[in-house]
Amino acid sequence: MKIGILTLWKTEFNYGATLQCYALQEYLRKKGHEPYLIRYSNKKTKRSLKRFSVGKAINLIRAYYAAFKKRKIVDLPRNFEQFRCKYIDMSEDEYVGYESLKTKPPEADMYIVGSDQVWNFYKTPIECSKDPIHAYFLDFGNKEIKRVSYAASWDKKYLLECHIAEIKPLLKKFDYVSVREKSGIEACEICGCKNAEWVVDPTLLLSADEYRKIYNENPIRNVSEKYVLLYMVLTQKKVFDIDYIYEFAKKRNLKVIYVAEDKTDDKYKKYYPTIPEWLYLIDNAEYVVTNSFHGTVFSLIFNKKYVTIPLEGYSKATNKRIESLCEIFKTKPRFVNDKKLEILDLSYEAEYEYSGSGFDKFVDSCVK
Repeated sequence: MKIGILTLWKTEFNYGATLQCYALQEYLRKKGHEPYLIRYSNKKTKRSLKRFSVGKAINLIRAYYAAFKKRKIVDLPRNFEQFRCKYIDMSEDEYVGYESLKTKPPEADMYIVGSDQVWNFYKTPIECSKDPIHAYFLDFGNKEIKRVSYAASWDKKYLLECHIAEIKPLLKKFDYVSVREKSGIEACEICGCKNAEWVVDPTLLLSADEYRKIYNENPIRNVSEKYVLLYMVLTQKKVFDIDYIYEFAKKRNLKVIYVAEDKTDDKYKKYYPTIPEWLYLIDNAEYVVTNSFHGTVFSLIFNKKYVTIPLEGYSKATNKRIESLCEIFKTKPRFVNDKKLEILDLSYEAEYEYSGSGFDKFVDSCVK
């Protein structure tokens, strides 16, 4: 069965977003299907720029420029596009904006939207979110094509009434709906879907050894010293001072390998790994400290000693993702937001083995 997948994919630094895309495809390929990524990106409109004042825009540009000037030259680029070309089947066409999907719909027997935060429209005005809503709720293509969500994630806290009104008639057309967080079930109910299923993130559909195969079959930079891996997707000085990690590592004669977004600007040296290297770094770390959902996912997959730094501010609600994840592993979240990093040395028990879901049954039932 030919399956077109719509997800967040156009990134050069988000390891989790790329690996969840790979994992879902690999899982479906093993079941005998022909999945491919629909290369969709939301069209930026002039109207969306009106949300920002001139002052905010200038400050944002200055911040990016300052970070760019201070950024050191690294040994290797992250090579995300190289990874996508090698491991992810993609549509020949790139669809820019919803109208392009509607005008020339991707060919498939089934469309799947997800995973990642495809249904998170965070306080976005309806004039800016209408097109991505129709794209990510699969409002294109022949009506006979099956429409499915797999582990779609959205922020119920900021689900506006205008979004609900737009989403309700679109969600009714889905043949199967699943979400990544428990809270997403309630969001689906608010939008008129009473039978959504809570499922695991696509990265959990594959085993640790299947990820080890990726870094074993690619050239990577090995690390000879023992180290703490610090993986941060956002800088949160008010929540957690990363000086604590360096103090913790120094006391134990460990190196710190600090992986961050390109725009991160602080005094510490950064490491910019490829995706195979990132997997290797987590699997071989003595400890992992992260504020990332997928950083936590792979710490659990590889059974590492880890802690998660909770997000704050507008991102605080996304901590629910970690709580749902740990419930799947039958363990408690290892949150830390002060210098008490000794929790890293505490043992924990996590149990998880994928045993199927309604998603498998539905997909298998569609095979002719």
